[in-house]
Amino acid sequence: MKTRVGLVGGCLLIAALSLTACGNKPSETPSASVSANVDVPKLYQNYCISCHGNQLQGGQGPNIQKVGERLTEAEIVKRIQKGGGGMPPFQVTMKEEELKALAAWLSGLK
Repeated sequence: MKTRVGLVGGCLLIAALSLTACGNKPSETPSASVSANVDVPKLYQNYCISCHGNQLQGGQGPNIQKVGERLTEAEIVKRIQKGGGGMPPFQVTMKEEELKALAAWLSGLK
């Protein structure tokens, strides 16, 4: 019985750690399609966190933890630039490379 409980407990621990490691928080490494020259976590912190929250959970803006299930990368770029779906147009001095890197990362959240 002790071995079985230990095995089950070990499996649960591994599963929990795996799920934690699979999160898509902005502090994690962006996908390979994102430019290595762009600090996506810093972009998210500077431009998005005040409305979308530190865990992408929403607040003033909607939850975007799985935004990639609803919007493509191109749609995310357009939404950031022109607004829509409750988001106002976001007029910032973000470079095009930064905007595309942020949108690529967000589109991978599924």
